[in-house]
Amino acid sequence: MRRLVFIIMCAAIAMTAAASNDDIKLWSDGPLNWSDFHQMLPPTSSEPSRLEVELSATPLESGDRVRLEARAIMHRNSSATSAAQSTPERLRYHQLQFDLLELMRRNLQQEINNGIDGATVEKRVKYYQDLYRQRSRQIAQETRNGSLEAALSSWEDNIESQLSSLGTPQVPQVTTMQGCYGVIAGVGYESPTGKLRDNFGGSVMFHVGFTGGYKNFKAKAQVAFGQPSYRNDNIFNVAPDSEGRPLQGNNSSSATHIDASLQVGYTVLTAGRLSITPNVGAFYNLYKWDVANYAWDKDDEGRDVRNTTSIENRNLHNISFIASIDFDINLNSGVTNTSLTGSSHRERWTSSLRITPWVAHSKFNKCDPTVSGMMVGINVSYLGLARLLRM
Repeated sequence: MRRLVFIIMCAAIAMTAAASNDDIKLWSDGPLNWSDFHQMLPPTSSEPSRLEVELSATPLESGDRVRLEARAIMHRNSSATSAAQSTPERLRYHQLQFDLLELMRRNLQQEINNGIDGATVEKRVKYYQDLYRQRSRQIAQETRNGSLEAALSSWEDNIESQLSSLGTPQVPQVTTMQGCYGVIAGVGYESPTGKLRDNFGGSVMFHVGFTGGYKNFKAKAQVAFGQPSYRNDNIFNVAPDSEGRPLQGNNSSSATHIDASLQVGYTVLTAGRLSITPNVGAFYNLYKWDVANYAWDKDDEGRDVRNTTSIENRNLHNISFIASIDFDINLNSGVTNTSLTGSSHRERWTSSLRITPWVAHSKFNKCDPTVSGMMVGINVSYLGLARLLRM
């Protein structure tokens, strides 16, 4: 019984997929037949039959190549007829409509082949869609919906002559160019190690950046912002007064932490949706915060009273090296009508999840004594990458 249910489910899924694939008929698939009209109209319907068609310019991806193909499509599932009107004369009328759409398609494909940009393609698709509707209305009027033989034959000869004159334009291969550029944004966590950890704690960091590359070579520039806590209230080791009372301390609960990096890398592995890119580069590390200078006094009962005499802005910064590994997981990709820069060039846009473990060195000579150590972190980012398309 279970096996029977499983077989029935599989058959239902297969029939649904087949029905979905069976909806579309291209002009190049051959002449229309009444079997292409999947809807049956009731005898009381006011329309004798209906042909549903579509003109489109579809980007078809294949590896790093994209074909911009104009398509003349009949939608079988939306096209309808009735038993009384399924006549050869009526089918000739619908075939003429489909031939007219193919003429629009060939004109559009010819313009695409001549190198019009993505934004213009969309405008020309709409132009030919409007022209098709206009000519269809004209044919309907002059042939009385296909019932006048002389007018119908005249239009058939006219369209056939134009189709023969145009020929069948080849669909061009569009190549994804080797260069790329894009944006990075995300969140991560970083923590100092060694003596650095004696002064500051770890922190959640928000980062943004830009990236670019050519073939397997990559470059990226990022900046990150966070607010770590302190582990040392007297980072500059200011000596206490004669009674051992501190004369300086941090004036806020956390510091402002900014780091920036400029890195270059090389993609060593691309497998399916995953690519791996090790990177090395320069790392700038900056901590900023306010410190308070103290003066001490005694109250009437002889207890110590601390007064803040001034607030100073302090910072620690250095430039060192960073190493990271980008693990990019491709989420989806598609073809855009305009570029990220706003120009009217089609691009292949890829959205990826990027996971980046990294390590960087830092050394602060202003501290007393000098402290140094490694910054260790991991970033989770959105990566949007654009590649121009060339026809």
